[in-house]
Amino acid sequence: MPAGVHLKRARTYRPDPDVYERAREAVQAVDSTMNEHINAFLLWLVHETDELPERPPKPAGRSRQRRS
Repeated sequence: MPAGVHLKRARTYRPDPDVYERAREAVQAVDSTMNEHINAFLLWLVHETDELPERPPKPAGRSRQRRS
């Protein structure tokens, strides 16, 4: 395949920078990639699977924050 030619059209995704950085670290911790995790989540979302992608243990001292 020639350079610059892709089988799938690119999509624009603009996550919050802090969330993206933490997610990047999380996928590395479970030996995965952001692309694999996003695709796995999307398959779960559209009921193609009941399995969510692996995630690392919750960091000590970090409380879950909800965004509104």
